[in-house]
Amino acid sequence: MPTIKRLAVSLALSVLAMPVGAAPIKTPADANGPAQAEIPPPSGKGRVVIVVSGALGPDYNEDYAERVAKLGYDTILLKGDDILSPDKQGGARLQQAIARAQGSSNALPGKVAVIGISKGGGGALTYATKLPDVVSVVVVYYPATAFLLKLHANLKSFAGTFKVPVLALQGAKDTYKNCCLLSTIQTIASGTKELGLPFDLVVYPNANHGFIKGANYRAADADDAWKRTTEALKQHLSE
Repeated sequence: MPTIKRLAVSLALSVLAMPVGAAPIKTPADANGPAQAEIPPPSGKGRVVIVVSGALGPDYNEDYAERVAKLGYDTILLKGDDILSPDKQGGARLQQAIARAQGSSNALPGKVAVIGISKGGGGALTYATKLPDVVSVVVVYYPATAFLLKLHANLKSFAGTFKVPVLALQGAKDTYKNCCLLSTIQTIASGTKELGLPFDLVVYPNANHGFIKGANYRAADADDAWKRTTEALKQHLSE
């Protein structure tokens, strides 16, 4: 019996000692930047990854941000509406958020990665790609691009503003509100290719909008997109 009790106590202590993800540290919008949730890595410090949510808001993408944090990154979750915003101040807010994140006690020094989902992907393409001094890579999932057609007569000129490597993950069957059509991101990708800029477009033939969770979830495509994302983070945040 004493041996069994010792084993039980040892097992309980080992379970208690297992690392768990830290609760998000939420900060309201202020003079230093937009509202955010910081999810520190399970132990120690990590390079910064900024996740910009879709139109459904940060709560919907918090599980994704937590998954990123568990890889060992200090993860900052922002609201897509704050970055791709009608007042066109999203770029300034993103830069504020990056500066604030780099000053966190949970952050390791160095450039950050930016991941944008849907509307957040449109914001990331618009602003994060122009910040080579502080951003090492941009990853976008089915990014909003319809608005770009109204702003740029030639999407090649828009693609020419990219100064950061981009990984774009796109469903071929995405027709959601016509916000994120394959043809638009293909035109952007074609422009970057002509200009010799690093832009990797991955198309999932049977995927629709939001294929990483929810009603349109496709396990194989979501897993492949996650693998490519983690590889991009590892490559560009190890530099």
